[in-house]
This record gives sequence, structure tokens and C-alpha cells, in this order.
Amino acid sequence: MTSEGFTELSENLFRFTDSCNAYLVRDGDAGLLIDAGSGACLDHLDEIGVDRVEWVLHTHHHRDQCWGTPRVREHGARVAVPEHERHLFDRADDFWRTRRTYDNYDDRNTFFTVGEPIQVDASLEDYEAFEWRDHRFAVLPAKGHTFGSSALIAEIDGRRVAFTGDLMNAGGSLYQLHAMEYMYSGLEGLAFTLQSIQALRRRDAVLALPSHGEPITDVAGDIDRLERRIADCVRLGRGMHVGGIWSRPEANFLPELKLHPLSRHLLWGGIWTCSNFYVLLSESGKALFVDYGTSNLAHLHLHADHEGMETMRFVEHRLDALRDDYGVTEIDVVLPTHIHDDHTCGIPYLQRFHGTQCWALDEVAKVIEDPAAWASTPCVYPKPIRVDRVLRNGESFTWEEYEFEIFHAPGQTEFHSVIATDVDGRRVAFTGDNWQADEVIQEGRSKISAFQTTVLRNSFQLEMHQRCAEVMRRVNPELICPGHNEVLECSKGDLDDYCDFIEQKDRAFRRLVGEPADHYVDLFWARLLPYLSEVDPGESVDFRLLLRNNQERPATYSARLLPAYGWEAAHDWVDLRLGDGERGELALRATAPKAGEGIRRLLTAEIAIDGRTQGPISEALVTVRDV
Repeated sequence: MTSEGFTELSENLFRFTDSCNAYLVRDGDAGLLIDAGSGACLDHLDEIGVDRVEWVLHTHHHRDQCWGTPRVREHGARVAVPEHERHLFDRADDFWRTRRTYDNYDDRNTFFTVGEPIQVDASLEDYEAFEWRDHRFAVLPAKGHTFGSSALIAEIDGRRVAFTGDLMNAGGSLYQLHAMEYMYSGLEGLAFTLQSIQALRRRDAVLALPSHGEPITDVAGDIDRLERRIADCVRLGRGMHVGGIWSRPEANFLPELKLHPLSRHLLWGGIWTCSNFYVLLSESGKALFVDYGTSNLAHLHLHADHEGMETMRFVEHRLDALRDDYGVTEIDVVLPTHIHDDHTCGIPYLQRFHGTQCWALDEVAKVIEDPAAWASTPCVYPKPIRVDRVLRNGESFTWEEYEFEIFHAPGQTEFHSVIATDVDGRRVAFTGDNWQADEVIQEGRSKISAFQTTVLRNSFQLEMHQRCAEVMRRVNPELICPGHNEVLECSKGDLDDYCDFIEQKDRAFRRLVGEPADHYVDLFWARLLPYLSEVDPGESVDFRLLLRNNQERPATYSARLLPAYGWEAAHDWVDLRLGDGERGELALRATAPKAGEGIRRLLTAEIAIDGRTQGPISEALVTVRDV
């Protein structure tokens, strides 16, 4: 039987479809919730004969699961949460005050944490059981979608039921691919998910109830299917880093740093540099740089605690050799291939001390010029970088005796370019962090093969890498100058390998998620700008909510700000109709409290698609100055 709000799954088990699936277990006239969504399920309790909710148990900390939990507490319910995520509930304000944004290489999706603390009454301890009345909920670690996710397993109406959160979806797919990224460029979440579903298989549940989508009735079969799809991604090897983040041990040492000539007029920063940079020499004595960032891998602090407020510290390198060994009289121009701090943190130094101009693709320029607005994107350098010349996709331009082409190549990040020119008789492509090569085994033989790097939190969409393949075919280089590792010769076979890898990855990713695929792959289909801002008490802030429609059909997007801490929203809901694949934006405004406190606070935007709420999807951080 289906009531107006709840769907009956069995005599005493119900589902309420909200920003997530909220499940209710009934015992007489009382109920227990698994996740809360918006809390709107409270308005429908009488329809299923429930007077009160006594507990809400959370599978994980994400806002779509628990933004309505304060309302459920006001109703009288108590709250239990996974032990390893308790701090993201009852100390959420501390989390946001100290959460690292700039120079961030921690890609765990803790950005989807609530803004205000939620009082917690009990922790769901791994492998223990939570008991309520005659029901016993076994707590199974379900690490994958988040670091501390738990699955809850109970006997309900004669069936063993698993409440699995966002561990997996019906049909053997993942709910969100980008949640698998823990460390930078590492899909550790796939390994964790594999471990979790294998543990779930051993619990012999006949029904699994995910946080999104339909119930999983073929639990063992869907686990098998997801297991195979994860294995397909692991077998891709190149650039997947499922077992851990790439590192180069020798880069932890500090040999003498030297420039390496690739030809008479082209210099390379060398293998010991964390992030490659290149120098193009003019007969006039001027130099053009492509990127200029960190001198050594240790500067990234990849294995340090990234929840603090420290930012990257740039150390000048190689410039003396450029003057002394190559007679350079002027560092005239620097071209950043993309936005990442390990490639850009030296540009303000060049501008300040050498008068260097920065020329950049428009998609790169908009981020490096206004990093606070785009700080939700990983690895943004906190200092604004002045861009003296903005270049457009496909534009040809001249520096000294060289002719360049620049292309938007949204690969390792959405805000990325590929720059091409002819140097000393060879076609050269500066590919930033897009192009890499690694050893693969084919037909029992080892070979070095090219691949496109993937970082999902860098605003990845499936079509982005297809565009990169098109760009590289058009450039058709003889020499690849990548952002990391060795410089590479490039043949037609290498181009074919690169494009073939992109096709394989596209198929594997599409098999791994539901449809429409980009909706479950694209983390930043909604983005609130500016991400970081400071205002005076009583001042208004104008936000832009950038939207892209991944629904593969026309859809209406609605949004409203959810103010907190004394803030006031200027609008309730505003709407925007977008065609299939179309992009657009909505204007939202909020007014700060009249008293400042100097503490960074979280504001969120609730978004609905065709009238169905997705929850408070997008966030921004605002500090009201204590004046």
C-alpha cells in the first residue's frame, strides 16, 4: 500500500522519498528513522499510524541525509550517527572554521557536511549493535562513499534488511563516482567500496535499501555486478591509482636543481621538479615560461593534515641558472597551462620581482584572477594572479619569433588548456596535467602507453576527456611536455593509445553509474559563487548559482538560499528552465546579521530539479567581520 508520502515496503517498513530516501521502521505507534532528508516525513506520520519518531540513525554525514535532522530533534527524536563521523555532526561549525580550501589535495567529500552542529545522543560503533525496542541494528562499516559510512542490518517483518546509505545502487552501480576520490587523483574509494560490498555479501541480506533510487532486491547479484564494474576500472591501471596516490620516492630528495635543454631554444625544469615548467628562449634574450610552480614534491604536503588553514609556500628555483647559463635578460611572459597551485604559485613571484606578464586562456584566467570565488575547486592558489592578456579557445598568438595556438582542454581539471608551438623544427605540445604515460601489459608484453589523467573533484564531466582527445588529434605533436614526469616523444601510435584509453574509461565509468551518467559523475553541476567572502554586519551578498543540466532532457531548476546564524535570504525560490546539456545561472542574495563575529560560517543553496528537491547541494563560506 502506498500512502501520500510513504511507500510501504513491508508491514512495518516504509520509505519516504525526499532529498534522500528516509526509511521508517514502525513498532506500534512509534517509529525509528534511517536518515532524515529534509524532515518532511514528519508531516505524514499519521498516514501510517505513527505518533512519534523516537530515534533517527544516520548512515553518513552528508547534508542530503541530515539537513532535516534538527527538525526531527525538535519533534522529540534522539540522534545516532556513525562513530567516525560524529565530529561532522556535533562539531560541524569547528570543521568549517578550519577546513582547508586553498591548496587542498584532500578530495574526500567532507565538503557536503552540514553547516550547524547537530546534537548527537549516541554513536553507531563499528561491529556493535544499536537496539531499539525489539529491534537490533547491526552496524557494519561501509567505507566507500564517505570515510565513516555505516550500513545497518536488521530483521524486519521476517526479512534481513540492510540500510546501505550511498554504498551502492540498484542494478549494481555507484550512486556518485566522484565520492570515490579520497586523496588527490586517487580513487581509493573504489577499493574501500569493494571491501564493503564483499562484507555486505556475507551478511546475507535479502533486501538492501539505498539512500537514493529503488530498493535492491537482488542483493547478491547486484554486488557481483558492481564488483565486476569496479574491477574494470582497476584494470584500466593508468591514472586510476585505486590503491593510493602516485608518488615518486626520489622526489623526496634535494639534488642540485638544474635546467635541462630539450633543444637549443627549449629548456625543461627537470625531473626533480615536482611540477614541470618550461622555458622558451628568444634570440632577443627574452624568455617565456610555461608554468612556474613548486620546486619539489615535499612542498605539497600530500600526507599532512589538510584540515588546517596553512597554504603553500613558494620557493624560488632555477632563475639564477637561466641568467648565468643561458644569458636570459628578461622573463617576459608566463603561460599557465591550468589553474593548479603547484603550477602557478611562482607566477606572482615572477610578476612582482621580474615584471613578467601572465597570458592565460579565459577558462584559466577567471579562476586564477578570483581564487576566492572558485575555492571549492581543489588546488587553487590563494593569491589572485593578474592576467595581462586573456586568450580564447583556438586562438593563435605570437610571442617574439614564435607562433602559438591555445585550446581549452578540460581534462585533469575543467580549467585547463593545451598550448602548442613549433620549436627548433618540432611540433611541441605543453599538456599540463592532462597527458601521462605508464607501463601496461598487453598480450603478455610490457609497453609504455599514454593516458589522460582523471581527478573527479576537478569538475569532471564525461565529455571533457573526449574534447581533450579531439584537441590532441588537432595539435598532432611530435613532443609532449607534460606537467609531471618525463618529457615524451609522441607518435601516431601514442595518440591512438591516448584516445583509446579515453574511450575505455568512458565506457567503464558509464557502466559504473546510473543514467543519466553525467548527473552521477559531475560533482559541480551546481556551483555557488563566490565560495569565500567577507562582509560587514548587515551587508548583502550577491551569489551566482552556476548550473548545468545533465538530465539528458529539458528540466526546470529551482533554488533558494537556506540562511543560518541570523542571515536573511532575499528570495524564496527562483526558477530556471534549461535545455538538454544547457548551462545557466540563478541570482541569489543573502543579508548578514547586524552583529559580526569574525567566524567563518556556511550558507547553502537548496536545489530542486522539476520540483524534486536534491537537498542543500551547493555551499559557500562567509565571514561577517567583527567591526
